[in-house]
Amino acid sequence: MQWLVLIYTIPPEPTRKRAFVWRELKKLGAVYSRDGVCILPDRPATRHSMQAIVDRVRGFEGQATLVESAVIDDLSGQEVVRQSRSARQTEYAALAEGSTELLDHVRRELAHRDFSEVETRSLLEDVGKLWRWYDQICARDYFAADGAATASAAIAECESAIRDMHVGVAAR
Repeated sequence: MQWLVLIYTIPPEPTRKRAFVWRELKKLGAVYSRDGVCILPDRPATRHSMQAIVDRVRGFEGQATLVESAVIDDLSGQEVVRQSRSARQTEYAALAEGSTELLDHVRRELAHRDFSEVETRSLLEDVGKLWRWYDQICARDYFAADGAATASAAIAECESAIRDMHVGVAAR
């Protein structure tokens, strides 16, 4: 497997610049091998995104080097894959939990009242946010982490319950 390795430094002040770069790398699913050294699989989309981060780091008066088509030793490669899968599994689990919490809330409320049309739309917007979160996780799930199917099923169950509830209320 070939990798992208980003080596960067950013001046310590202002901290917002460092935080921005860290958030962008987190969105990509980069794995830190040490402070200022991130690794991602070398793919066209990750290459483009990493180059944009290099440009931003340099714009922040920092230094950045992007090593493309890098080959790292098997043990290090396995560790990158392990860390990436673990991070995605944690994200999928949090998403499934959020979906279940929303579904539990809907069921508790339905036990003693119906939702208005506005509330139902708001709940479906919340489900849309869950689906967007799911898509973001999937986009950085380079190594097929466990949990994607569970998270997807939890969102789908929540969405179905809200739609069924809406149909039931409209039929009354």
